[in-house]
Parts: sequence; C-alpha cells; structure tokens
Amino acid sequence: MADNVYRMKAAYPTLPKRYRPVVERAARLTLLPCDCGITWVPRVIRVADRWRGESRLLISTSPPLTTHLAALWAKKKFGWSWIADFRDPLVGNPYRPKRTRKVDEYLEKLFFQNADAVIANTDSVAELWRTRYPEWKGKIETLWNGFDPEDGLHAVPVPSRPYRVYRHVGAIYGDRYPDLLLNSLHRLIESGRCDVSALRLEMIGFCDAPRTRPDVQMTWFRCDGVEVAKTEADRLAAESDGLILLDVTKSSAALQLPAKVFDYVRIGRPILACTLPDSPVERVLSRSGVPYVGLHPQDVPDEIDRKVLQYLSLPSDSVKPSEWFQRSFNALAQAQKLAAIIDKVQSRS
Repeated sequence: MADNVYRMKAAYPTLPKRYRPVVERAARLTLLPCDCGITWVPRVIRVADRWRGESRLLISTSPPLTTHLAALWAKKKFGWSWIADFRDPLVGNPYRPKRTRKVDEYLEKLFFQNADAVIANTDSVAELWRTRYPEWKGKIETLWNGFDPEDGLHAVPVPSRPYRVYRHVGAIYGDRYPDLLLNSLHRLIESGRCDVSALRLEMIGFCDAPRTRPDVQMTWFRCDGVEVAKTEADRLAAESDGLILLDVTKSSAALQLPAKVFDYVRIGRPILACTLPDSPVERVLSRSGVPYVGLHPQDVPDEIDRKVLQYLSLPSDSVKPSEWFQRSFNALAQAQKLAAIIDKVQSRS
C-alpha cells in the first residue's frame, strides 16, 4: 500500500474486541440500519488529526453515509473544505426504511448546511435538491456514474442456438422485478402471439425474492438467485440477444440510473427497460444510439404487449454507442468534471 494511503478498519480502538461488534450492531438496529462503519468514524478522525493546521480538502462518498459523518466531524474540527458526494440519494431513497426518515432528514440537512459542495449522481436528484434546499442550490453539482473505456467490455458473437436469449445481469431487489415483462409474455404466449420455443428469459445473479407463477409451466424463464463472478456475468451479458434493465417502477419518481446501463449500452444489443416515463434511464437510453424499448407501469396491457412484441422483433446486431454517450460518461470526462468541482470549491475557500 502506498505511503500516503491509509486503510482504517471499522473498529473502535478504545473498546475491547468483544464489545466492538456490539457498538456497530446497536447503531445498525437503531439510527443507521443501512449504514455500516459507525465505529470506523472516530478512527478516521484520529488519523486526520496528524494534519491539523494544514489546508486540506475532503471528499466523502456515500453510501454508507458514515463517510459523510466522518467528513462532517473533520470539517467542524479542522475547518477543511468538504465535498459530499452522494452515489444514492438519502431522503427519498425507496430502499431506506421508513423508520429512519426523520434521522435521514436531519442528517441530509446537516450535510448540505456544512458541505462546500454536494454532488448528485443524476440530474433528477440534483433538481430535487435545488427545490428542497433553495438556499444551498449554489452548492449542488451533478456527476453521473460512468464507465472505464479501458475495461474492454463489448459484444461477442451470439452462440448458435435455436432460440433467442434475453438476460438481466445483476442483483434484483425491491420492486426491481420483471413483472411487467413476465405478465405480458404470459398474455402473448397464451394468445399465440409469441412462440415460447423461440425465446429464453434469464435473470442472472442475486434476487432477494426469486418467484415464478406456480400455475404456469415456464420452461422459458430462469430466476434462481444464484450469484456469478463478474467475468462470467460480463460474458453472459455480452453474448445475449437482448438485455433487460429493471428500474424503480412503484415510486412516484425514478431518480437513479442503474450502473448496468453503462455495460448494456457498450455491449450495444437491444435493451428493454422497465422504468418510469422521462426517468434518467429513458433520457440516457434515448440518446445512447442503442435500440431500446421502455415499459411503463402506467401503460395499459395492450400497449405493453405491443412494446414487448416490438422489442422481440429487434435484430440482435450490436450497435456502437453514440458519440454523446461515449463523451459524457467515460472515466476521463468524470475525472475532469470532479477536478472542476474541486477547483470551484478551492477558489471559494
């Protein structure tokens, strides 16, 4: 490990080892059920104390939000500049429990009040924050997730097989389950508009609630919840005839952009997205250059069926992503954007 890199274990140094898990567990059961590492925070401050009196700039990234707690402490104690980066929203995140709402609201406001810049990972989140905190809208920046162009992910030839394979590759949790697609395929198969022998639908990876319809024999559907290695997941995605993207569909608004969007678009084969209208997913896919079809929970069944048939008819040829996509989301562009945010904060200090 480099001399200027410090790895801090999540343990409270003044407690006997047998008590350290108790403190962490108590925090997870009460105020911070989604956020590990509360006992890591004081250790970070202890290390940071050696730079007391020097001019520093902090960048903290969440989740977990305990990273922001450490940065807030350091900001208060040493007066350093601070950039708080949120890779997931805090208040309004559909995957945080309702019982933490008051705590989340308090902490989010505290972070916005004290940070010198706050980074959202989609324009939808940034706009929500500007409405919620107009007094701090000048602090709010947008830095999307992206991809490393050097990792070499691309489409590979589709194996010879008597059917097409459509895959979702990655974890499935919350309401990110392909109900819209499954229900449509059942209708299409039962009405004879879709040949069941001509397709396979596979959910590859962890699923918090694997389920199928017990009244229907679904030899064409696989969702066993078995995790696979990253290299295997990339291979399965790259040789698929089409890819399935599952976004939040039961919330009032879709705020996030699942990271697999960047893998799917670089593979370049048709994408079926279960999402909300005008979501970050739809806006990015519409400019990506890759064929896609969007299913919305507001669509009537006939419209969903029409879209699914449209998707199934798309050729499996790989398409190169648009110049806009490659320019906007590659790692170099992300680094340049972050550097600009750092320069802005330092110029105000």
